[in-house]
Formats: sequence, C-alpha cells, structure tokens
Amino acid sequence: MAIVAPTEIGISCFNIDELIAFYISAFSFSLVNKIVAPAVRAGDSLFCDAGYAVARLQAPFGERLKLLAPNNPPVEAMRKRHASRILQEPHVAFLTFIVDDIEEALQLALEYGAASLAAPVRIRPDLRIALIQDPEGNYIELAQYDDISLYRADLAAGRERVS
Repeated sequence: MAIVAPTEIGISCFNIDELIAFYISAFSFSLVNKIVAPAVRAGDSLFCDAGYAVARLQAPFGERLKLLAPNNPPVEAMRKRHASRILQEPHVAFLTFIVDDIEEALQLALEYGAASLAAPVRIRPDLRIALIQDPEGNYIELAQYDDISLYRADLAAGRERVS
C-alpha cells in the first residue's frame, strides 16, 4: 500500500462558506471546488441523510482541507469549545500551521474571525506556539520554529509550493 497524494483532513462544519472564507483569507488556502450532494435514502450516505456540501481547499504545499456541512444545519450550532486545556477534552483534534511569523499569522487569523485561546509562548528554546479556534470552534495551533530546517530537514531540500 502506498499513499499517492498529500494528506487531506476532513472537518465537519455548519457554515461552510464562512470557513471557506476564513481558511482562504487567513492561511492562503485556495478553493479547489465546492460540491453539493443531494439528500439520499436513509442509510445511503455515511455523512448525512439530508445531503451535504463539501468544499476542498488546498494549502500552499498541497495538503487539503475538506469542509463538509449538512444541507440542513441546526439553527443553534455549537460555535466554540470551552476546555481550559485542549488535551483535557476528549477526542480533540487540531490543525497545526507552521508559520514564519507567529504574531502576523495570529493577527490575520483574528481579523478573519478566529478566537485566541493562548497568545504566542515559547515552549522550547526553538519553538513558539499560539492556540486559536477557527470561526466554528475547531482548534488550530500556530507554530514558529527558529530554524525550520532543524525540524523539517526535508523542506531544506527545496520542496516547492504547489499553489
């Protein structure tokens, strides 16, 4: 078995257009496509009996986010999580964006609707992180390494961005 393409991460959401705009504006993703799947008979879809929309967003290095939203989202959708420490919340997943300027990345994300959970902090001599939530409450870790080549030597070999 071989993986044949960069990793894709699926995120369920309620307001797909808001998250499309957020990831494009704050993190330079590009919209690959947006498809609306109609409602199907009960049991015919693993995602949602009422049908759903899926948007594929591509990051500069080729990774993709797949945002999936039901065609009939609940009126009162949960927008934020409230754990004081994200690893104390069960079943947590989060995206990590490795950036060259953590303050700039944080400010841009906040401008486009993110909520700050923790300001940038140095957790190791070579690494600073900040924690935020996207507009729907999904966790994002911003990470800035003093020397990215020490963390990801494969990137020092000149891997090109794809978009």
